[in-house]
Amino acid sequence: MLQNKKILLGVCGSIAAYKAAHLTRLLIKEGVEVRVVMTNAATKFITPLTLATLSKNPVLSDFVKDKTGQWNNHVELGLWADVMIIAPASANTLAKMAHGLCDNLLLATYLSARCPVMIAPAMDLDISPLHKN
Repeated sequence: MLQNKKILLGVCGSIAAYKAAHLTRLLIKEGVEVRVVMTNAATKFITPLTLATLSKNPVLSDFVKDKTGQWNNHVELGLWADVMIIAPASANTLAKMAHGLCDNLLLATYLSARCPVMIAPAMDLDISPLHKN
């Protein structure tokens, strides 16, 4: 069912970012081509090297690839994917998505995506304002 699908995985800064490695491994096992875009905050929780190794693709986190000024084309990424999954999605990223703010590569790619976008919030139910008595 997932064989030969193209999934763009967005990873935000959260302690739950470590779960992106397991998700990437499971998608690759199903025959999915996975590309990963991380926020800079996410790189503090899990290394791009880990996700690059598992996905077999370079991990992107900045608009510019290196000091040569080569551009990571967020529009191309948004058009490439069959599905975009943002997991974990931090409260900060969710707020920016809701208001159309775009200050990193992940958000720019999200705004360019022409495919379905699935979001897995990173918040703990115990601290959610919706669950307070």
